[in-house]
Amino acid sequence: MLNTPAATLEYRAAQRLAGFAAFLRANGFAVGGGDAVEVLRTAERVGVLDAQLLRWSLKALLCGRSEEWRRFDELFDAWFLPPNRWQSPARRTACDHGQGVRPAAADSRAPRGAESDALRARHVASQREVHSSADFRTLMQREHLLEIEALMRRFARRLKHIRLRREARARRGRRLDLPATIRRSVATGGTPLNLAWRNPRRVRPRLVLLIDVSRSMAPYSFFYLRLARALGAELTDVRSFIFHTHLTPVSEPLTEADPHRAQERLQVLAQGWAGGTRIGESLEQFNRTHAPHCVHSRSAVIIMSDGYDTGDPQRLSAALGALRRHVRRLVWINPLCSRADYTPSSAGMQAALPHLDLLAPGADLASLAAVLPNLIEALR
Repeated sequence: MLNTPAATLEYRAAQRLAGFAAFLRANGFAVGGGDAVEVLRTAERVGVLDAQLLRWSLKALLCGRSEEWRRFDELFDAWFLPPNRWQSPARRTACDHGQGVRPAAADSRAPRGAESDALRARHVASQREVHSSADFRTLMQREHLLEIEALMRRFARRLKHIRLRREARARRGRRLDLPATIRRSVATGGTPLNLAWRNPRRVRPRLVLLIDVSRSMAPYSFFYLRLARALGAELTDVRSFIFHTHLTPVSEPLTEADPHRAQERLQVLAQGWAGGTRIGESLEQFNRTHAPHCVHSRSAVIIMSDGYDTGDPQRLSAALGALRRHVRRLVWINPLCSRADYTPSSAGMQAALPHLDLLAPGADLASLAAVLPNLIEALR
């Protein structure tokens, strides 16, 4: 391909089109790798200058269910339209839908009993999925952003010094690689004339962040997402997911360089935000769909949740046990642990405790900074 502006533009357009199928798959569409080729073929036939024609053609190609048909337009806009061209959903408060996506400021004229009921409801797990979107504008605001980035830089610098012991094949070394030497000796009649060696090497752990964005976590969800975004900017091997009634990968939107594009893409992924809490089912989905290609023996999984689960505790325990067998460390950050009178007595936390390497507080920057040495030690 010629290195001309036109060729570069054509390559970027093809790359954008091919990535659309993966974006739909991450949002629950039943599409596969072969559909990316069909998207390129369709775009070649109908062209890309007429956006509506391309939209209708891809909609007919990629939608196989009524739910996919209803959601396609907003996903198409989030992926293809330039930043600030797509009108994101209006900000909703508790007054709009009966339950807030973000906690609204308390009305000073409201009765004290109503205020206490609202605060109590904030920390109650729900089984329902909310079909509204969260307001991700606060994710990009500069309030506390510099402090968050500074804390994550310190965490990343210390994490870079963690090296897990591994061995790699080498031309020469101190330790004999016996299985490889035996295989090589077959060609010489069983005589080990060609020795194989192994040398020690050090590798950093991979971080997998599972962030609870259910209703009871509404006061903390954006804080943890901002931590994940700042940490992803410092380290390359970080995978981020959000969960409530189901689990959704958000690594790519969080690392989006354009903050407006990141906001729009996260807005689309927010279905069910501030709704129900099914930790066990979400972890089962992670084990089934993402763990086979996401975790390995040097992975450290960090779950950020208050532990309020409406599902079966045995199901949560089984999912955590299955996950623990495939990872190096399993850490749970619970924002409620920062309270002096808190005890992990909920059914969800009782089911999780036997599988954890560390249960740590993390309601704000101060508590997270205080527990950082313990977190670093647990990841070694």
